[in-house]
Amino acid sequence: MSGEPRAAFEALRSRAEGNWRALETSSAPRVIVQFAGCGIAVGAEDTLDALRREASRRGLTISLETVGCSGMCHLEPVVEVQLPGGPRVLYSDVHAARASELLDSVIVAGRHRKDWAVAARSDSPVDGIPTFDSLPFIRPQMRHVMRLHGIVDPGNIEHSIANGAYAQFTRALTSMSPDDIFAEVTTSGLVGRGGAAFPTARKWETARKSPARPKYMFCNAEEGEPAIYKDRRILESDPHLVLEGMLIAGFAIGVDKGYVYVGGEHPLAAARARHAIAQMYEVGLAGKNILGTDFSLDLEMRFGAGSYAVGESSAMMSSLEGKRGMPRPKLVRSAEKGVWAKPTNMNNVETYANVPIILSIGGSEFAKIGTKRSTGTKLFAPSGHIKRGGLIEVAFGTTLRTIVFDICGGMRDGHGFKFAQPAGPTGAAMPASQLDIAMSNEDCAAAGTVLGSGGLVVFDDKTCVVDLGRYMMQFNSTESCTRCTTCRLGTARLTDIFTRMSRGEGQIEDLETIRWLGPVMIETTLCGLGQAAPVPAVSLVDHFREELESHILDRRCPTGVCERLIHGANPARLDDARILKISV
Repeated sequence: MSGEPRAAFEALRSRAEGNWRALETSSAPRVIVQFAGCGIAVGAEDTLDALRREASRRGLTISLETVGCSGMCHLEPVVEVQLPGGPRVLYSDVHAARASELLDSVIVAGRHRKDWAVAARSDSPVDGIPTFDSLPFIRPQMRHVMRLHGIVDPGNIEHSIANGAYAQFTRALTSMSPDDIFAEVTTSGLVGRGGAAFPTARKWETARKSPARPKYMFCNAEEGEPAIYKDRRILESDPHLVLEGMLIAGFAIGVDKGYVYVGGEHPLAAARARHAIAQMYEVGLAGKNILGTDFSLDLEMRFGAGSYAVGESSAMMSSLEGKRGMPRPKLVRSAEKGVWAKPTNMNNVETYANVPIILSIGGSEFAKIGTKRSTGTKLFAPSGHIKRGGLIEVAFGTTLRTIVFDICGGMRDGHGFKFAQPAGPTGAAMPASQLDIAMSNEDCAAAGTVLGSGGLVVFDDKTCVVDLGRYMMQFNSTESCTRCTTCRLGTARLTDIFTRMSRGEGQIEDLETIRWLGPVMIETTLCGLGQAAPVPAVSLVDHFREELESHILDRRCPTGVCERLIHGANPARLDDARILKISV
């Protein structure tokens, strides 16, 4: 069985590698626009159009290409230029208005601009331009999942295959048994990257042992939390890594059909996932009798309606069944009885993306990365009041301080660090006293917070915790599916408390109400979203009680954010018309 499928894939890979070499050694200059959601948001589409238009007007022969995001979202729009015989060189802030300048001063002149270039993808500096790997933003990272981000065109399956995609699936299909795959994943210690950190092999094993047919699998790409964007960037930049992971998992478990469920707010990720799946069918990597074997797996992309609650596994399955996306009691594991009451395996985008990596380097080598209970790497999407935001990949156990100050460059505008918020509006605040905590599931749990799925919003000392708490509680209240009474009423009550505090109407008893209400919600709600909703509120009371009391007892907002409160001790502020309207 192994000879023919391997030969079929080798023919496919040989053609892809030939086309990739031809592209890299092209006699025409390459102009490569990083074209993911972050770049498009700040004008990459206009930049692409301007480059095409201006090159045509000048009669230039160039290879104009698009790739995914390299993670340096703070530099977008990013354009790379590869002059014949040289490496790719990155240029930042290439807005449409600078397209002509880039073409004239680099392409026409035939040399790179040291004063504009950011880095060169080379082993040593080029004309004084530093290497990509030497950049402070890149150097502390360990890029496995992000290896091809910003390198390949996510819409061209040959680019991915030429750079290693589907090689591990082909090896698994032709020379490994499901037991062999389970052994590697078990040895690796891989846990889910969606926030729950459940051992992946154990989840797979439950679905595998279930006798019912058909069996289903899901890739959870709903990602509805604000300020979290790592899953969509993976799908936008290297969807084939995720899909290869699904193929390997499907083969090991014995799955009949797989779904990639993408949140309604992420149309680009959905489009690229759908296109990637279509390409897999075209080359025989999905569908019936894959690569001529007796293994079949159909894949399909499903587009959600944009509900935060649908990111919860049972709610997502309800949505796929055509019902309202509401969590349901977990009387039986979904791996035994999930969508349409059939065995269903569900993993996060990043979890599936790690599976080919495990087979490539071996489970034992993978387990050496990170910490004992959190092995491998973790993607984070740092944002907020930092100098360098974007998408990063670091080994588990990297400290929060390293991420905030070494990779992200510290705080903007000379302000001080106040706290970081992992896991979005359902995570606990990590104040300055926790900067040296290792970012692993076990270390964060010991510190009273959660690592979450990869969000990391950093706030400076001008942030008002009452205003932020009001926003987070309002988000959780709005996004509650309302099935559980304690979630529906609890999030509304927490929103009311923070709103009243922001208006100078809070009571000192409110702080104890928050601390009492949190455990009640955690113990009496069905899903992880309801259980996590009060966590940020409780953490703000724990870490910033003095600031909350200032809003309540002094009716003063120390940061000057809450407009209906006195902004500080400066009596001159009392002449402000807004202040005069407040009765204190």
